[in-house]
Amino acid sequence: MTYDQRTVADYFDALGDREWDRLETSLQGRIKYAVHQRLIAQQVLPGMRVLDVGAGPGRFALDIVERGASVTLVDLSQVQLDLARERLSARSALDQCGGFHRLDVLDLTSLGAASYDVVVCFGGAVSYTRERHMDALDQLARVTRPGGRILLSVMSLYGVLRLLGPLDAATFLETVEEHLDWQAVLSGASVVYTQPGSPEFHQPLALFTAGGLRAALISTGFEVEAVATSNPLVAEQQPLPRIAENARAARALTSLEIALSQQPGLVDAGSHLLAVAKKSG
Repeated sequence: MTYDQRTVADYFDALGDREWDRLETSLQGRIKYAVHQRLIAQQVLPGMRVLDVGAGPGRFALDIVERGASVTLVDLSQVQLDLARERLSARSALDQCGGFHRLDVLDLTSLGAASYDVVVCFGGAVSYTRERHMDALDQLARVTRPGGRILLSVMSLYGVLRLLGPLDAATFLETVEEHLDWQAVLSGASVVYTQPGSPEFHQPLALFTAGGLRAALISTGFEVEAVATSNPLVAEQQPLPRIAENARAARALTSLEIALSQQPGLVDAGSHLLAVAKKSG
């Protein structure tokens, strides 16, 4: 087993407010946020009870309360939960919060079964659980009411591989078996694990293809309604000085990335895969 709750919590404790900043400091980060935000706007309605798992510093929780829903926040990192409380308090939104819980996505048993209309789990929480990702999905399914929806994002396998060109990653390719289950990649596996101890990945991860994500959700009892991606056209690490400094060009790229985020031919190309799925029953 390679998932270590403590190392993940320590990483995000140390990251602090930079977890908030990562979706603001680049044009690609702002585009990624807009794609995720769009799913919240489509699925979260006033009066709903929403659970935000891996809530971090509260960015998506703020979007949820702005939709008129109540939100309960869950995260491994106490530092991130404290930052989220500060931001929600600054927006006078604490009365729309059902609580702040330091919990692992692998153990949500302290939360009531079938208690939430929508469960949001954006970022890497499920990917961080690596070989236990199905256990994480089972926990998310448990707290979702029948007919409710999960909004999920995970790390994209082909999105990671697409960085080889923009980063001219010769050293990575020379030592690729130290970083990824390379034979699984070459055989076309739908879920691939990174190698523990790889300096290229800050935590051991499960990387998904769109087909792998869809299959995992179906196996957990969800009906997949949509699969999307973020940053399918322009890789996050690719410098964009001319576009980023041109407001009209930046708006055009943002609109294009959002419009194409669910196109089947592009959905595997982005950095994160996103899914909207309905719980059966």
